[in-house]
Amino acid sequence: MGKQLRADITGLRAIAVISVTLYHLVHMLLPEVTFFKGGFLGVDIFFVISGYLMTMIIIKGLSQGNFSLVDFYQRRAKRICPALLVTVLVFGLIGILLIGTSDLKRLGLEGCYALLFVSNIYFAQKTDYFGNSALDQVFLHTWSLSVEWQFYLFYPLILMVLRKVIAERLLGRTLLVLTLIMAVVAVLMTLYVPRASYYLLPSRAFELLFGALAYFYPLSTLQSWAQRATGSMTGTQVTDSAWRLRGLIGHYILSLTPLKVEALGLVILFISFALVDDSTGWPTLSALVPMVGAYLCIAAGNHRSLLRHGIFQKLGLWSYAIYLVHWPLLVLVTKLGFDVWCLELAVPIVLLGVALHYAVERRRNFGYLFLAGYALVTGGAYYVGSTGLTARLSYEVTRYAQYGGHTVPFDGKINHIGDLERTPDFILIGDSFARHYTLDLIDRGLHVITVFRDGCYSFAQGVTRRTEGYVDEGCRLRYEVAQRAIAQYPNLPVVVAQDWPRYRLTTVLRPEVEGQDYRAVAGDDYEKVLRSDLEQMVADFSTGSNRIYVVATPRQSVYDVGSTCMYLQALDNPVSRLMAKYITCKESKNLAPVPLNQLLDTTIAQLPQNQGLEEYQAPVRYLDPNDAICIEGNCELLVGQYIPVFQDGLHYSWAGSIKVVSYLLSQIGVEQGRVRTDFEDKMVPAQEN
Repeated sequence: MGKQLRADITGLRAIAVISVTLYHLVHMLLPEVTFFKGGFLGVDIFFVISGYLMTMIIIKGLSQGNFSLVDFYQRRAKRICPALLVTVLVFGLIGILLIGTSDLKRLGLEGCYALLFVSNIYFAQKTDYFGNSALDQVFLHTWSLSVEWQFYLFYPLILMVLRKVIAERLLGRTLLVLTLIMAVVAVLMTLYVPRASYYLLPSRAFELLFGALAYFYPLSTLQSWAQRATGSMTGTQVTDSAWRLRGLIGHYILSLTPLKVEALGLVILFISFALVDDSTGWPTLSALVPMVGAYLCIAAGNHRSLLRHGIFQKLGLWSYAIYLVHWPLLVLVTKLGFDVWCLELAVPIVLLGVALHYAVERRRNFGYLFLAGYALVTGGAYYVGSTGLTARLSYEVTRYAQYGGHTVPFDGKINHIGDLERTPDFILIGDSFARHYTLDLIDRGLHVITVFRDGCYSFAQGVTRRTEGYVDEGCRLRYEVAQRAIAQYPNLPVVVAQDWPRYRLTTVLRPEVEGQDYRAVAGDDYEKVLRSDLEQMVADFSTGSNRIYVVATPRQSVYDVGSTCMYLQALDNPVSRLMAKYITCKESKNLAPVPLNQLLDTTIAQLPQNQGLEEYQAPVRYLDPNDAICIEGNCELLVGQYIPVFQDGLHYSWAGSIKVVSYLLSQIGVEQGRVRTDFEDKMVPAQEN
């Protein structure tokens, strides 16, 4: 097989790697672009190709009586493991030189699990592939390699058993039934355990089995069946409607050419790239459409493939190496603060992929020495993940860089924080974007009543459904608990802060009657639900003697360059000093506005309670935290020399929240308390200009 590559399959690999690479670049660097929703399907296409090739290798070997499980596993290992090992090793060494402790721990564990081919199980427990947290996972993309390797472990055994218990002519039909069964399993898993469904083999098996269908039911086989079906029809059968339909189908199949079938498959794939999205989880029934497209491209067996020329063949040849390097490079480039337009990054990705292919992937003569090195790197990755190599740091990183709500309760209950000896100053309600103000509030010596539940949209009409498919009780009750807190302290100002845009795809409507199901909110309807909930919240939270303040979502850097800068200075090696001085450590950056903030502002301004009143007199006010640290969109990233404003690119750090808290307190009429200006800068060596 290795010397006689099919041009159509190699070209299809090129389509797969182009789509998934461009999708990741566009999705992460230009999130406002929405016309390429289905680019992630490149991975699904890889699964179909892999299923076809593995079926061909196994069945041919079994038919010829020379199939060896050990040889099969060795060949797969020599194909996959060397390039994967080098990828983990190279990006791991870069991480040791340039990234902080928590990031390095995560990188080490991911690398270890990737080399053990269980990273899909690891990510299924914690990671939303398309969420902002994805950019913290250097080896997130290796989940697909783990799925494939797990398939390689079980699939030959299944085929060997099936060939013993059923007739060989029934093997294709059996796999067809198995494909349909596993497609149903995938849909059910996506419905009930959506995060696990994205990553795990049981919900991805049908995609790999689609490749088996391309082996058992290529166009040539279907045309042989059609020839027999139409040629054997009698005069009586021709007049029978069922046989006539069979004849029409047979004649249509006979009229097909490999070129037409491949072209149809490609059209289906390109339409899928444009229209399919993962907003309701993945894989769903929609996955059957691109799977059919990939099946047609392979089953056509077009020797003069539309993808046989130049760039498609080269990219297909390099596709595995390109796939390996594209995601780690994207993560590290954004984390280190490089300003790149998405397509600029495509060039170094391809160049690195080409280098990896020719230097490592093409070699297949790896032996016991390589196996020892593989074990050593896997163990080293685990050690790095366990320790974070804290000895790399020339000084201890300040605690003021941690998340601004660290250790503060977020159980959805009423809690009191700060100086409990004094009269409460105000009530603070919301998710982690309310909680990130609290360490500073405590440090100021204020007394604040809080009702927090992270990751929760919880209001009169809507509530968040978790990615696992359920509405947790604490989230559901947060709104009611907040009302009780306000009833206990009716004269206190009420501050509500959320990451408002986050819940566009996870909000469901509360049932109108107890016992009924929650109803999903379509993404386009979220703004209507939010507007309605804001209006109802004002009615429910107003006591006649209090004021309500709705805090907007901060402009977000997403890429955590502030924290990266802090660690680059603490690492203090030649490479980190170079990065800190010339690339990463920028005091400010232009951050995109949050479109939903305008909806908040407009809705609050139009409330009946606010009509005819000056803004400072209004009982309900909109407050924008960005006004404290941004000037015309240019927002601060560092406090002093090195402490990040954003702890993770999204939430404020303790030190980063101070200016914002001062602004919010001035607007709600609460005294400032003790404002901290000393952030242990004396621990940091002076930087040369």
